[in-house]
Amino acid sequence: MVRGPVAYCRDMFSRETQALMEAAVDAVVVIDHRGRMLAVNDAAGSMFGYPTLELLGENVSMLMPEADASAHDGYMERHLGTGEAKIIGIGREVRALRKDGSVFPVRLSVGRIVEATPPRFVGLLRDVTAEHEAVAALKLERDRARAYLELNEAILLDLDSGLRVREINPHGANLLGAPAEAIRGREWLDFFDGPAEREQARSMLSSALASAASREREFAALDATGAARRIYWRCIALRSTDGAAAGWLCSGTDVTDRALREQHALLAQERLTRVARLATMGEMASGIAHEINQPLTAITTYARACEHYLGMANPDFIELREVLREIVAEGMRAGDVVTRLRRMVRNDAPEEHQNLDVNALIEELRSLLQADARVHGVELRFALTPGLPRIEAHGVQLQHVILNLARNAFEALQQTPPRSRHVSIATALLNDGGIEIRVSDDGPGISPQIADRLFYPFATTKGSGTGLGLAISRTIVQSHGGTIGVRAAEPCGCTFYVRLAEYEECLT
Repeated sequence: MVRGPVAYCRDMFSRETQALMEAAVDAVVVIDHRGRMLAVNDAAGSMFGYPTLELLGENVSMLMPEADASAHDGYMERHLGTGEAKIIGIGREVRALRKDGSVFPVRLSVGRIVEATPPRFVGLLRDVTAEHEAVAALKLERDRARAYLELNEAILLDLDSGLRVREINPHGANLLGAPAEAIRGREWLDFFDGPAEREQARSMLSSALASAASREREFAALDATGAARRIYWRCIALRSTDGAAAGWLCSGTDVTDRALREQHALLAQERLTRVARLATMGEMASGIAHEINQPLTAITTYARACEHYLGMANPDFIELREVLREIVAEGMRAGDVVTRLRRMVRNDAPEEHQNLDVNALIEELRSLLQADARVHGVELRFALTPGLPRIEAHGVQLQHVILNLARNAFEALQQTPPRSRHVSIATALLNDGGIEIRVSDDGPGISPQIADRLFYPFATTKGSGTGLGLAISRTIVQSHGGTIGVRAAEPCGCTFYVRLAEYEECLT
């Protein structure tokens, strides 16, 4: 009873060979010199969709597409006549044909059975459809990834563990000012402006590795030509199996234009604030003149006293010495007023934020504010809370805000009887650790018609006001990370407040 190809080929192969053929997961086909299939294992039948017995005795060309099938017999004849081999002993990928007519790729290896008469050949076939599909899927993903890299407007970098650029997208190469091939292999740190920025970049990458999370920061950078740029980098670490750095993936956004716009806006704000300070000083001119005139008058008086003492027959040199001390003191007082005025209206480069004491800033303004309060017939009070945390601030700008709020309070009291005009300047510690500066008056309060646009440009209740004072003050306070607002005071009037974070919070 015939049970399959092995039984059919009982006299052709040993039992061991028959068992090996049936155990093989790849198709095994044995053909003679005419191309007839003498033996076929079950794997071959399954691969091609035939019962194994249906294949035996048939020409192997039935398993090939038409173009290959028609050329197969001719190839066999040339091989037997000339010994020329195109597949035998080499192996190659070919197309195969299933019973249902579908064509699929196979990896074919053919060997000639030694000393077989007539000649016989054995072929091993592996269906590589799944491999083709996997390669196609990988290619699709690769092409999709490449398309994303092409479309992305950021700088996309793949860095190795030594911080050298392994890969960069075309747009990123364009932003850095060189072809991609000129950037690959270069040190990433070459694109940072100066040792301090490079050290910050190393620190950012180390933090990304230690935290297993992305880290980001804006840096002063250089492109491949050495031109200055501002780039906002965001990086995440790649880890090897032992947890060591295998590299980093970095995304960089060129923010040079934005940084320039911010710089120009800051300069414009500085100029506008300086003009506002000059206008404020001009409005305070009467009080300032009085503040300077007092020590000058005293100096004149003391100088005439000196002249009188020197004209005496027996000058009182002890008294003269005391008078001269008073002249020096009054001169220093006048000089101090001038120095403070110069600081308020100076026309130099923008000042950097510094670690400052708010109470000390207000104390520097005390004499100017008191002089202006006297001109307006206002009693000025100070209530400064000691031991406040320090803040990070532009001192002159913050003083301008306080001056502006105080002068607004003085002017708000012009319709109030002289004996009832009171303004207080206070500082307080908030529950969140920040500080609050308060300027309060007991005037008529804020008109409902302007309350909702009080801090907008050109909003004013003054007949001759520009409406820029509070708008500039809000811009200054916001640039310090703070807030400015107003609330009703008891029993009347209002309180303008400025809230600022303590110095430690500003650093984080």
